[in-house]
Amino acid sequence: MTAAVLQYNFLKLSRFVNSTLFGKTNLLLTNAFISTALGAAGDCIQQQFDIVTNKCERRDGLENQFVWRRTFHMSCAGLTTGLVTHYWYIILDRFLGNKRCLVTITKKVLWDQIIFSPINLSVYFVTLGLCEKSNVKKVKEEIIEKGFEQIYVAEWFIWPPSQFLNFYLIPLRYRMLFDNIISLGFDIYSPYVKYKTQLKSENL
Repeated sequence: MTAAVLQYNFLKLSRFVNSTLFGKTNLLLTNAFISTALGAAGDCIQQQFDIVTNKCERRDGLENQFVWRRTFHMSCAGLTTGLVTHYWYIILDRFLGNKRCLVTITKKVLWDQIIFSPINLSVYFVTLGLCEKSNVKKVKEEIIEKGFEQIYVAEWFIWPPSQFLNFYLIPLRYRMLFDNIISLGFDIYSPYVKYKTQLKSENL
């Protein structure tokens, strides 16, 4: 295969990705798919790590067994958080503009971390609560103890610098892709917190 043919195929693929996958018509669907897939991938990695290291301690007697139901629930959480994040980025540009200046980028980073991140965490745990048919009290406790006290604290070390790069360098249509690449680490960490951390009320 000649260099000219390779270049032609690469350009053809690039046009397909830009116009079809990340075009206005299919952008929501693309972002939803990526978020769902990485939500599942993160849980698969976490479960496999637990199995390999023999740290899989579950109350349902399924130690050292892969639980696909749990991965499905994490996929649902990835879907819902992906959907709200998709619209959040649009809202940010609409209200704060798309200028790549220090003041605008800093505002976006602060709004994202202070306003949206707690909302996104709440959506995450509410989705899992609905999937697991948990009561309202347990969902509230998980949002506070696992979401705000653990995951949210960890986010402050990763997301502000990552989002500064995202808002400064990445066009709107690709921000969710960048977001999901960075958040794969949280897609692995969040199931760990969700299923390994006991609530205070459970230790009584």
